[in-house]
Amino acid sequence: MIIMILKPIVNPMKPIMTNVVITSLLLLAPLSWAVLAAPPKKPEPCICNPHTTTTTTEFRAQAFAKAFIYEQDISEAFKYIAQDYINHNPAAQNGFDSAWDILSPIWAEQNITAQRTAFEYPQSWLGYHNVEFGDVVDRYRWDGGCIVEHVSVT
Repeated sequence: MIIMILKPIVNPMKPIMTNVVITSLLLLAPLSWAVLAAPPKKPEPCICNPHTTTTTTEFRAQAFAKAFIYEQDISEAFKYIAQDYINHNPAAQNGFDSAWDILSPIWAEQNITAQRTAFEYPQSWLGYHNVEFGDVVDRYRWDGGCIVEHVSVT
C-alpha cells in the first residue's frame, strides 16, 4: 500500500489550505490484480517414456491431481500432458496446445472443490465440483508416464 501525504500548501492569494492526498492501491487492487497478473507460463509437453513403471505413473497421476484441482496450478499440471493427447471433449480439439489455450487463461480463477481422485493403471480419475460447470469427472489415460487421452463428464 502506498500512502502519500502532502504538507499544507500556502497560497498568498487565498487562505491557507491543506491538501491531503491519500492514495491507496488497496482500493484499486481488485482491478489491478486482474490486469497486472502475469499469464501462467506454458510448460513443455510431457515426453512419454515406455519404461515408466505403474508405480511411477501412479505417483505422477497424484502429482497431476494435486496441481490441477487442489492447487489449480495449470503450469505444473500441464507438465504431465503429452503433445498429441486425445481430447474427447467436443468443445476442444486434440492436443496439448488446444487444451492449454482453453484452460490457461481461466483455470486459476475457477471456483473448484475437489471431491475425489482414483488411479487404476493405466487410468486416473479426478472428481470435483466447479461452480461454473457443476460436478465434473475427468478420466485420463496414461502411457509412458504422460496423459495421452482425456474424457470429461459433467
